Amino acid sequence: MTLTKNVADYHYLIIGGTTKAATTSLFTYLADHPAICAATYKETRFFLSGDYPLPSKYRYREDQQGGDVEEYNLLFSDADETQIRMESTPDYLYCDKARERIAALLPSAKLAFSLREPISRLISWYRFAKQIGKLPQTLSFDAYVELLFSSTNRYNETKEQHLQTLQQGCYTVYLEHYFNRFGPEHIHTLFYEELATQPTDTMVKLCHFVGIDAGFYGDYRFKVTNRSQQMRNSGLHRKYRDFRFQLRQWTHNKPVIHIPLRAIRRTIEPFYLRLNTRTDEKTQMSEETRHRLIEYYKPDVQTLGELIGKPIPWKAFGKSS
Repeated sequence: MTLTKNVADYHYLIIGGTTKAATTSLFTYLADHPAICAATYKETRFFLSGDYPLPSKYRYREDQQGGDVEEYNLLFSDADETQIRMESTPDYLYCDKARERIAALLPSAKLAFSLREPISRLISWYRFAKQIGKLPQTLSFDAYVELLFSSTNRYNETKEQHLQTLQQGCYTVYLEHYFNRFGPEHIHTLFYEELATQPTDTMVKLCHFVGIDAGFYGDYRFKVTNRSQQMRNSGLHRKYRDFRFQLRQWTHNKPVIHIPLRAIRRTIEPFYLRLNTRTDEKTQMSEETRHRLIEYYKPDVQTLGELIGKPIPWKAFGKSS
């Protein structure tokens, strides 16, 4: 007699953060590995709290025993018994309920967090928020930073993402809760900057943590995906992103439709982006704003090195042990 496995009986790897730190590229690299079964779309957002400001098709439900977590396995319909099931939801890092739900329901899960120098991450968020029409095109980076500082005392995780970005660059505040809840043996940290410049070495270390063959990446071609760009028409791009999200939610578990549509998108999207993007302009930042941000993030960067037990490769903050 064959016994039906529960969701916790499988092996999971969760890319849990941070936003704007190449988690889409990381998801793609891991999804290509034969020992990994990726979720049918990158950000499942399954374990986020109900009022977290991001939509999802499936969500953990408080009114169901066990959160109806077996729905989670619908996201891994192609997995075989030996594969590690992998998803990437960067906002798990910032959601207390997500952390507790993962710990309770997937106690053996391993978690990886990609971290990025917080000022460059903030610039990327500024560019992305303008790209999708969340910020006026005329708003300067200095003004955006001032807006974020003015609301730091009113932080809560239900605010829109582009208004949480200042505080969310203080990674230690969030990561230490994961270390305490899961233990360091279940957590791997890597750096956006090293993934960009030393992708093979970075992926080899991640493979050793996960327990899969690192040789797969010996001659692998690493391509950057989901890069923030400046749009000619941000309103059009926002509609395009919303349509793509809704279509993916509908087709992800219908491979006969999903796979051909994904192939079509990969063919058409470069042409669309060529038409609706413009030459990137360097984001201007005053020395006063730069100094203010360095002083804001410096204490957290220092404690981050102590928490994860490795040097921090961010020159703006000097060397951290």
